[in-house]
Amino acid sequence: MNSLRCFQRLAVMAVLLSLITASNVRAQVNVSVYATGLASPIGLEIDNQGRLWVAEEGSGNKDSRISVVTADGKVHPFLTGLPSEIVEGDPLGAEHLYLDANGDLLIMQGEGADFLSESVLTISTAGFSPGDTSRKIDDLKAIHKIGRFSLSNGGASTNPYAMAIGPDDNFYIVDAGLNGIVKLERCTGKLSVFATFDPIPNPTTEGPPFMDPVPTGIVFSGNKFYVGLFVGFPFLPDSSRIMQVDLNGNVSLLKKGLTSVVDLAIDPRDGNLVFLQFARWEFPFVPNTGGVFKLKNGAIDTVTFGLNFSTGLRFNANGDLFVSSIAEGQIYKVTFPTTAVATRPSGTLPQTFNLNQNYPNPFNPSTTINFEVPRAAQITIKVYDTLGREVRTLFDGRLEAGAHQKIWDGKDGNGMSMGSGVYFVKMAADGFESSKRMVLIK
Repeated sequence: MNSLRCFQRLAVMAVLLSLITASNVRAQVNVSVYATGLASPIGLEIDNQGRLWVAEEGSGNKDSRISVVTADGKVHPFLTGLPSEIVEGDPLGAEHLYLDANGDLLIMQGEGADFLSESVLTISTAGFSPGDTSRKIDDLKAIHKIGRFSLSNGGASTNPYAMAIGPDDNFYIVDAGLNGIVKLERCTGKLSVFATFDPIPNPTTEGPPFMDPVPTGIVFSGNKFYVGLFVGFPFLPDSSRIMQVDLNGNVSLLKKGLTSVVDLAIDPRDGNLVFLQFARWEFPFVPNTGGVFKLKNGAIDTVTFGLNFSTGLRFNANGDLFVSSIAEGQIYKVTFPTTAVATRPSGTLPQTFNLNQNYPNPFNPSTTINFEVPRAAQITIKVYDTLGREVRTLFDGRLEAGAHQKIWDGKDGNGMSMGSGVYFVKMAADGFESSKRMVLIK
């Protein structure tokens, strides 16, 4: 049985336990219920209006759907009638989703026998307002059969689970059955295997000698993809890990010793990687042992702990975090003591050159780019489009050591407003180069 599907089954089995177990979310941040009444929510996405888009797996009766949650916490169906099938006892449907800069929504449809299953589905969100009549299957713009491709390229099973946009503006999909990344070219629809993840030795006598890596979350930041590996049966604590994949598909370890990683995100306030823990395994998974953690300079900071079988997370432009609970059918909002961009304590100087993630991101009409200079140096800050063409020089000159920032107003060097899309800001200094992906949405 697919390892990801196995943990979803165990989550359903554990719901009854969770209903009688007191919540134990730590109080270092404020965690509140944002929306309720969702049918097994997994993936989350946030648009430039701050609306939350949710992929709901459903109950196995062709009732998977995509919904929009507005700021008042009300749930509005956007796309209904998606396959939700019972596969080996589990309901499987829409799992994760991605909102493209052009307003298209890409949906990862999970394992199953329906024609739409094991695919990436594309539908336009243009013209939709919460409260409108929900859209139907006939409104789909494209269907990409990822599962069929994965099975014909060595996958023992297939489960397209999550995706990210690469610097080439193409789609990179983690398949939790293939245990790899499938590249989908935007213009041609061509599929290829971009990277695969090796099985992980099982140090115990319980279960198979090797554990499935089971890739789940994926994000792109700087010049690398980061991929969370859930790691299959026997679901050992501290066996999960985060991998990094370069632009040539080469895989290396970023961090190990983690537990049941199910999703990743980049904190827009400081550019650090944040990951979501599903739960700890004690046969079955233990309720209220999920959490959000941040990877910062190689160390792990706990953002919040005590979440109940959570499977998806996304930041909004203000730095607030939203987390889905598949067991409770709820979305939680995590707010921090401050959502301002982190600044270095006064009186200290940076030790290295550093380009932070722009904030907010996505943005409209302008965004702030923070960077650090450890010594006086010649610095260039430039904006490029996805074809590598220079759009705007934000700075080209000498700067003293310290923290600096520039603002891009979404215009080119001639003062013309750029259209919605993906752009890159690049910093160069004394042999140092770094870039960050920016999304302009109008």
